[in-house]
Amino acid sequence: MAQNTKNNGQEKNQNESVEEKTSDRSADVEELSYQEIGIRLIYSLLFLIIFALVETIVQITVLFQFIHLFLVRRENDAVRDATNKLSTYAYKVLRYLTMNDHQCPFPFTDWPEALEPPERKGID
Repeated sequence: MAQNTKNNGQEKNQNESVEEKTSDRSADVEELSYQEIGIRLIYSLLFLIIFALVETIVQITVLFQFIHLFLVRRENDAVRDATNKLSTYAYKVLRYLTMNDHQCPFPFTDWPEALEPPERKGID
């Protein structure tokens, strides 16, 4: 019984801590106007279309890369570098769409640099 009471006390402290953190975050975020929400919605619809185009481009480049690989038996570094940057852009678009980033991606900002360099090792 004493153990059960101790666990209930710990759960209460954890719940209070979570509530405090949530209220602290809420105090930092200001309420948006309907106009700002509408503008964000329009940008999000635009970036959904852009993301679909990026997805298609990635699919085409994957096919091209495999055709090139079969013919030359070597990866095309230029295509790999370009798709690495394109995947970084797709990541930025997804962060914007999911409201984890509030800065509009390219074309409203500079094209992002690759998050990490492509691996230069051959195929396993």
